[in-house]
Amino acid sequence: MNKKLFAVVLVIISVFIFSQKTNAQLLQLQNICSLYFAPDFISDGQEYFAPLKPDQKAEFTTTFFGDNTYRIVACTNLKHSNVVFSVFDTEKNLLFTNTAYDYTPYWDFKFSSTVTCIIQVDVKSAKFVPGHIMLLIGYKP
Repeated sequence: MNKKLFAVVLVIISVFIFSQKTNAQLLQLQNICSLYFAPDFISDGQEYFAPLKPDQKAEFTTTFFGDNTYRIVACTNLKHSNVVFSVFDTEKNLLFTNTAYDYTPYWDFKFSSTVTCIIQVDVKSAKFVPGHIMLLIGYKP
């Protein structure tokens, strides 16, 4: 087998293995997050999924529509890790953080008008190793 063909085959196999590992991690996180996602909430249809290393933060941007009740759920591959999630407006004014509520993994809230927010996620756990973070966002109809 020539070197170019071997390199191409190696790249294809590597991509396949990585995608399978990522899909397994995504499924594991969905299962953990769904423990806190009540059935009366409907998913916003987005996947908020990012790699995360210790002492690193992930940010997600989303729009919340006025007069809807929302739930944010944050989780990692550790079932009982302290996930910090903070909600900011686009000018970085803090609207909510779960640190004041014993790192609760979810929070329900309602905005009176439509607002675009930045959700910042961090993990405060000595057991957390590089992995992934996931947010689920849903609303009540």
